Amino acid sequence: MLSKKSRLYLFFSAVVTVLSFAVCLYLFIICFAGTYRKISDIGSDRILFLNSIVVLLIAVFAFLGAGVYLYKTQRLKGIFIKFEDENRFLRVKNILKILIFIECIVLAAVIFGIRQRVDQYSVQYSAYGLSWGVAEVLNPPRHLGVYPNNIGFVLALYFLSFITGHYNNAVIMLFFSVLVPFIYSDLADIGGKFGLTRKSQIMIMICGLVFLPLQTKVTFIYGDIPGLFFAVRAMKHAADIAQNKSSIKKVITVVAFIAAAYAFKNNFLIFAIAIALYLFVELLRNRRFKELYIPFAVLAAPVLLNYCLKIIVGAIVGGNVSTGASKFSWIAMGMQEPAGTFNGYNDATYFEAGYDVNLQTEWSKNAISERLSYFIQNPNQALGFYIRKIMVQWSDPTFSTFDFCSRNVYLYNSASPLVWFISGPAVISAVSSVLKIFQVLMFLGGGVFSIREMKRKAGTPALLLFITFIGGYFFHILWEASSSYAVPYFVVLIPLGVAGISESVKRISEIMIQSGLMKNKTISVSVSGMAFFIAGTTSFLLAAAGIGTIRQMLIDGQNEYRTYFAEDICRTRNPVEAGCYMLKPAVEGYDGEGFEIELDRYAGKYRMRINVDSVEEELYLTNDRGQVKVDWCSYDETQVFVILKNTNGTYSICQGMDNAFVYDSEKGIRVEEFTDYTYVFDSSEYSEFIAEHPEMTWELVPVS
Repeated sequence: MLSKKSRLYLFFSAVVTVLSFAVCLYLFIICFAGTYRKISDIGSDRILFLNSIVVLLIAVFAFLGAGVYLYKTQRLKGIFIKFEDENRFLRVKNILKILIFIECIVLAAVIFGIRQRVDQYSVQYSAYGLSWGVAEVLNPPRHLGVYPNNIGFVLALYFLSFITGHYNNAVIMLFFSVLVPFIYSDLADIGGKFGLTRKSQIMIMICGLVFLPLQTKVTFIYGDIPGLFFAVRAMKHAADIAQNKSSIKKVITVVAFIAAAYAFKNNFLIFAIAIALYLFVELLRNRRFKELYIPFAVLAAPVLLNYCLKIIVGAIVGGNVSTGASKFSWIAMGMQEPAGTFNGYNDATYFEAGYDVNLQTEWSKNAISERLSYFIQNPNQALGFYIRKIMVQWSDPTFSTFDFCSRNVYLYNSASPLVWFISGPAVISAVSSVLKIFQVLMFLGGGVFSIREMKRKAGTPALLLFITFIGGYFFHILWEASSSYAVPYFVVLIPLGVAGISESVKRISEIMIQSGLMKNKTISVSVSGMAFFIAGTTSFLLAAAGIGTIRQMLIDGQNEYRTYFAEDICRTRNPVEAGCYMLKPAVEGYDGEGFEIELDRYAGKYRMRINVDSVEEELYLTNDRGQVKVDWCSYDETQVFVILKNTNGTYSICQGMDNAFVYDSEKGIRVEEFTDYTYVFDSSEYSEFIAEHPEMTWELVPVS
């Protein structure tokens, strides 16, 4: 007879695993139906039908079939048996860690020349300000004044600068590259703690090789990688505490690691809550009442550390850290178009409120209330909105991590031809196709393993991974949506996905070997079976209810994608061939001949040499402090430009983040503020701007 506490534990475990099953099944269905991904050269969210459902289904069955064949192959079995030797197992594991590290280093080396932008640059800029004791970095509208949640990572960069200096991206990327292999290694160790064989642990490491989005994040100078490293390591030690009697050393390790994760990025509070909840139920189940302080310490430590960091930063510059934008503004933004993604609501309302967080909180609550009323009155609109919001986060196989370099190759001249190639739509689409298969297999495996986990009478660390995964899923339904935010939660799903796929392959193989396995078996319906049936049916109906929305998005997305490959690419990626042209303003009323130039092209950029027969040395168009002049050849950014083809057949000649050539009949050619083309590469997106500014349009007529 189970004790009351054991029954309560089983109920808790059932809730977690059934919810995990429902979420995995739902994500599996909608990820099969469509893919919501950013087209890198357009830079805005679009849904793309990268693989037909039939092709994807064949790919998944082919993978499972190959797994069954390999499972039944005696020679392969002999290889896997060798993993039972601990030294051999550790050797293979270390080799895979080295290979993952090499992947990270290659990506970092290739993309190293691409500078950081937006938040990634702002945290470095804030650390630089701390070094000079500039108190203004703590106040809005500066980054820390609006987003004090990044204070831990800023402080880490500040202390690192005493050794490496500021903006030393190479050292930071190297550090991140070292951490990534250990994230997968720790996940494999956690898998071992809930019964995964060494063969399956090796499979987790191999999945680490396949899941490139995490490796790509080493190029982001942000708190994601170190935060995930410390969070996963805290989970690993928390599993030890749950399974064995704790020691002060283990407790300090877990508390310190999860606090560090939260300091690097506040989103890892989800991991802290998951660890605390897992430890609480495990300690209670095993009647270890004296140790119940541990989960409370896990929750308190991140908050306390964050408070101490604010005091330290304030002491460095002699000021107080701002409270930052209201957390309710993120929730309000998560209920707005486009699909709950960033639209600047939190920044804008904080500014409009005069940086009064209480006033912004009041506005945000009103916005939430209004949006809730709208959803209640328009349930179909609500369903369509949250279908799109979930797809934004979970059905993108690249998790938006390739877009960072894809956008920046236009902006800076240090991009290599290799970056230009790998950031191209053809390469990213090919990678997406592979990652798509991997993605649906992980959701399928996670759902399958949740059913098996339900049958356990004792607790396992798998429960901790499930809690973290579903915690991240439900939290970001409320919060701002971004597929990059989902990366940590998808990574912790990998051991569960591997376990489920391994279990599926094993069961299919056994059925094939023993064809009569299911004969004379009594089929009974248990409470847990009914729970899974209800969860599965509900998930299927919810997904089916949104299929109409997805179908329409697929039709629009397919048409847009075809247009993109047929027309848009030629306007966005090296739209003009190298050669001689007559360059002249396209503004109405201009009747001059223009002037002859010779275009040289390299990695998406152009240099424009002036053809003057009377001058022996080469002269180039040059941006001389906003005035376009002719000057001798120099190898800097003043003579390097981006040419974009507009929808009306004219061209825009751009430079830097948001500048372009302007023709003035009195003042000549100048460089003035243009639209931010690095985020809107498809020129149709700024056709209205072009129509309003004809002085920024040019003709390029080939010269024979």
